[in-house]
Amino acid sequence: MPAIVAKSISILSDAGLGMAMFSLGLFMALQPKIIACGNTVASFAMAIHFLTGPAVMAVASIVVGLRGVLLHIAIVQAALPQGIVPFVFAKEYNVNPDILSTGVIFGMLIALPITLVYYILLGL
Repeated sequence: MPAIVAKSISILSDAGLGMAMFSLGLFMALQPKIIACGNTVASFAMAIHFLTGPAVMAVASIVVGLRGVLLHIAIVQAALPQGIVPFVFAKEYNVNPDILSTGVIFGMLIALPITLVYYILLGL
């Protein structure tokens, strides 16, 4: 690939995350409440993400043949917080951006203790 094209793509990709975070911040600032979707929906979304996600990952990993440490790593990775890109798509297509914004913000806040619990329970 020519250097000018590679550098242009690199500049765009470096700016993408910052713009996504700016978009999330602007969206959250315009909401009347910190938890934009309500406490019940936010709690349900966090439970789904941090309980069901690792369970589905465990089943899928076992089906494809992962065992031992690789299985444990896959489960811990499923407990990590979601990225910001799903919020960008939810905002663009107007598909529950309030739930995704709450999920991104609070998912990042509670991900460390939850990931540590999975890490300790799996004995990594």
